[in-house]
Amino acid sequence: LAAAREITRAAGALLVLDEIQTGIGRTGHWFEHLAQGVEPDVVTLAKGLGGGLPIGATLAFGDAAGLLTPGQHGSTFGGNPVACAAALAVLDTLAAEDIPARAGRTGTLLRDGIAALGHPLVDHVRGAGLLLGIVLSKPFAPDVQRAAQEAGLLVNAVAPDVVRLAPPLIITEDEVETFLRALPGVLDAAAGAAGGGAAAAALTGGSGEPRSGD
Repeated sequence: LAAAREITRAAGALLVLDEIQTGIGRTGHWFEHLAQGVEPDVVTLAKGLGGGLPIGATLAFGDAAGLLTPGQHGSTFGGNPVACAAALAVLDTLAAEDIPARAGRTGTLLRDGIAALGHPLVDHVRGAGLLLGIVLSKPFAPDVQRAAQEAGLLVNAVAPDVVRLAPPLIITEDEVETFLRALPGVLDAAAGAAGGGAAAAALTGGSGEPRSGD
């Protein structure tokens, strides 16, 4: 991002950052570009901004703020009062309860807890705050997603070997611990479903328990 900022500034181009998923506290900061120390010209927002109601927003800074003026752009549902009221309530709540910082703390608890399991199907965990990816040692992500759903947990297989975690920003430490207790069983079930008994035995050492240190 720093290189992109340097290049766009030198060329007189705009640096536009999509923070639709990473903004509004998701990564442990109000915006991820703040954590990166980068000043964009334009930022796009949506999803978390409305707390479940559909809304999108575009923020422009500096000279870029004067590029669009009233009458140059129209939107059928832009600025509808119900969604805007919800967005204002979300922003007030995040500020009053310091939810971005809370997301950073619970995200660290979740990330470190997954790594501490030592499960052989987990290669490593990447991401920030409450936007994490469990990178698997085998391409079993769809099986992990199915096994997690059967256990009452919603995760997302975004690649053959990556499972994304994006829980609500208000998730509690107790709920994180509940997830961590359930995860080894989910991973074992996924390994068994993906590769049959032999694969499951290889991953768990034949005991049904993950082998630590693998």
